[in-house]
Amino acid sequence: MPEPTPAAGRAVIAMILVVSAISLAVLAGLIYVGVVPLPDQTRGIAALVVGLAAFADFLVAVWFFRMGQSS
Repeated sequence: MPEPTPAAGRAVIAMILVVSAISLAVLAGLIYVGVVPLPDQTRGIAALVVGLAAFADFLVAVWFFRMGQSS
């Protein structure tokens, strides 16, 4: 059985992070449109915070993907 390479491991981590970023982005959208019940005063802020977390998650995924390509 072949040993997994560090690049393959980083690619798997990147894919997991992309799926996580997509999930967070969907959650941010659901919060924004009101599917997730939150008070009107905090809905926009909560959606923005979750959206920023999704963006940060995506940036980390891109970083892992690029690190896997350079190995």
